[in-house]
Amino acid sequence: MKKRAARAAVVYAVIFGVLFLYYLFVRLTGLGIPCVFHKITGLSCPGCGNSRALISLLHLDFSGAFKYNAFIFPELLFAGYVASVVTVRYIKTGKYSVTMPHERILWVFLAVLVVWTVARNIIGI
Repeated sequence: MKKRAARAAVVYAVIFGVLFLYYLFVRLTGLGIPCVFHKITGLSCPGCGNSRALISLLHLDFSGAFKYNAFIFPELLFAGYVASVVTVRYIKTGKYSVTMPHERILWVFLAVLVVWTVARNIIGI
């Protein structure tokens, strides 16, 4: 169990390290990863504005983050929830999968994400 916890810690350290390097790259160059979906369709995907919103959150600019992508707060809460559920399950059992109740929650969140995407493109949020 300790080995799995250590592996999970390393994985999270790598993820946050890569995110930090991306943050530095964006701050130093002003360049970010463009949204391919937006480039092709002209529509906003559910994640359009997330990079700028996350950078705003790092600067404690909550209203700026909301302006870039109003759904960033539910996305972050949900990502934290999924990460914690998967990590705890992995540490306890060695399995990466989620259980059926958590899978249902994933599907509900995906449905809400689809509704958000349609609404933001119709209303122009």
